[in-house]
Amino acid sequence: MKAVGIIANLSKPDVRRISAEICSWFLDRGIRVYGQQELACGHGFTLGQPLPEVDLIMVLGGDGTFLTVAGMYGPAEIPLLGVNLGHLGFLTEVEMGDLESALEKLVQGDYQVEKRSMLSARVLRHGETVSQALVLNDVVIGKGPLARIIHLEVSVEGVSIGSYRGDGLIVATPTGSTGYSLSAGGPIVAPNVDLIVITPICPHTLNVRPIVVARDSPVTGDIKTCQQDTFMTLDGQQSFMLDCADRLEITNSEHHTSLVRLSGKNFFEILAKKIMAQNR
Repeated sequence: MKAVGIIANLSKPDVRRISAEICSWFLDRGIRVYGQQELACGHGFTLGQPLPEVDLIMVLGGDGTFLTVAGMYGPAEIPLLGVNLGHLGFLTEVEMGDLESALEKLVQGDYQVEKRSMLSARVLRHGETVSQALVLNDVVIGKGPLARIIHLEVSVEGVSIGSYRGDGLIVATPTGSTGYSLSAGGPIVAPNVDLIVITPICPHTLNVRPIVVARDSPVTGDIKTCQQDTFMTLDGQQSFMLDCADRLEITNSEHHTSLVRLSGKNFFEILAKKIMAQNR
């Protein structure tokens, strides 16, 4: 390992101290460090700007921080390792108590890089593209603060699968299946399964259920609701207001996000620790 990047959620308690300790740990072993400018550790860089060549990026924060960084640097396929300073932290697998042993595994090369699928979301308005982005977790069509029903016509591979009325719709990757989709009643999917999960949010009917489709199946949502508080939300981090008659096209992306997985851990072990344990 020759170089690492460090990005952190600056609102987390003690994040600057933790970043400085990680920075010193790497520097003491002759590893170059590129730290987010505000952290004042190693060579500074501006968040969102291209990084010099690094072996991986350490992300300090919660899943929200991880998703933000994945949106910035995921398409470049720089491996990301999350250190959990948040609550659940399903994507940020390293807990603070395990930090030193995790760093040792990194320098020893005792880890694997897991490629996670991403989705491309595009909004068409009168035939023109008005918004386009990549997501690691999910694309959500949702409503504003008023209690109004959203009406969507949803198609897969150009074939209508139904008219959805309710609070909205989630289209998730396997990685995103443990996020908002899970809360809305969607299935938990192992990250190495090639599929897309379509989960309705509070449907106003008894016969609408989540649907699982192949990863390369295009999903289309036509907005039939003419109200000014319908939004598309990307990985819970960005939003875009939708108009009546907008079309949302969601397809598998050629890009991936690379996640560092330390040896001795797998998806089901993390699942048991971070989700199943909450029910005990």
